[in-house]
Amino acid sequence: MNTFRVFPNESLPEIVDYAEGNYIYTKSGKKILDTTAGGSCHAIVGWSEPSVIAAIQKQLSKFTHVDYKIWRDENIEKLSNLLVSRADHGLDKVYFCGNSGSEACEAAMKMSYQVHQDSGNLEKIWFISHTESYHGATSDALALGQRPNLEFYRKMLSPFRSLIPMHHPYKMRAEGESLDEYARRSASMLEEKILEIGPEKVCAYVGETIMGGLIGDVPPAPGYWRYVKQICDKYDVHLILDEVYCGTGTSGKIYCCDWDEVQPDFIFIGKTLAAGYGAISAVITSSKVQNIIAEKQGRLQHTTTFQGHSLGVAAALSVQTLFHNDDFLANVNSNGKFMRETLERQLGDHPFFVNVRGRGMRFSLEYKCVNQNEFGMALASKILEEHNIFTSIKWHRANFTPSLSLTEKQIDLILGVFIKEFKNLSSNWK
Repeated sequence: MNTFRVFPNESLPEIVDYAEGNYIYTKSGKKILDTTAGGSCHAIVGWSEPSVIAAIQKQLSKFTHVDYKIWRDENIEKLSNLLVSRADHGLDKVYFCGNSGSEACEAAMKMSYQVHQDSGNLEKIWFISHTESYHGATSDALALGQRPNLEFYRKMLSPFRSLIPMHHPYKMRAEGESLDEYARRSASMLEEKILEIGPEKVCAYVGETIMGGLIGDVPPAPGYWRYVKQICDKYDVHLILDEVYCGTGTSGKIYCCDWDEVQPDFIFIGKTLAAGYGAISAVITSSKVQNIIAEKQGRLQHTTTFQGHSLGVAAALSVQTLFHNDDFLANVNSNGKFMRETLERQLGDHPFFVNVRGRGMRFSLEYKCVNQNEFGMALASKILEEHNIFTSIKWHRANFTPSLSLTEKQIDLILGVFIKEFKNLSSNWK
């Protein structure tokens, strides 16, 4: 085999024959219900959605891609309008920057840097993020995060990056401390870091709207992001929010930060934008940002070949049209609430249970036991092998990131199997 594999020492995985709805069908004849939206949380409308396929086919008959720096694509303008049509945060410009969330992260960083440069803030080259975060695998995005298996790259990354302790109300709040007191104290760590580096040197603070990939769906304490924004504004530091994982309706709102009533300077989105029907990412920002760049250098100093890829835009427009709907978002919230409440009701008094937390259809159940990573992997393996349900259970939590189109019958099946096998495996776990 000539394919360079990510895990070359592991046995070859199943070959996918086709996928439909929320099921993956393998060449070996298995029908597997996927609770992970494609393994990387991207397939949030499932597979073979007729309206999305029709939109792609229609675009294929016209043109596959044109450079939107040179030409206009009507779908790009329609998608831009749609992406800011239901936003509470007030941002009004959409920059289609590339194909992945990592690219979107770096685009937002570069846009922030250029705005400061064009405003005469020439020393602002530092970016602050928090521990236990992950913003992507490209160099600048990687420099912001703290993913353990990628730390060996640290020596080759930019030194102008700094970390503050993660915002985690479940683990970091002191005994007797109210949520508001913790939110203020946690935000004050950002101010302390800005003052330590020097406000004239700090470009932006980059954070996940909810703690996602490494920690598992931890929403912020109420008020946290508003307190952070006040500090950022005080020192002319941009606030950049990462919603690659929790954006475009997955949290029950189009933008997860709208739960927190905050207006950042930039939001970047990626994997869920076209739900895997195309590779496309974007940065949401403001007319103020565009005007600063227009008046100074006259152009944004960032481009990629396939930014605003026409097929991806057509797919994203169709996908996002499904999500920008009150009934759809209400269903995401009600399904997520039902699943979390069921897990807490059935497992809340279990000795391994720690908590269930999250928003919409982005939530995790945290457990604690000896050899807990092995427990999670054994549980996931048992659920897959005996019930043909694919889950993400590892480290310290079971991560639920299903398609937003999950049916009630599928939800009941997933919950029933998970609760049953969690209890069975834990009863004899050593």
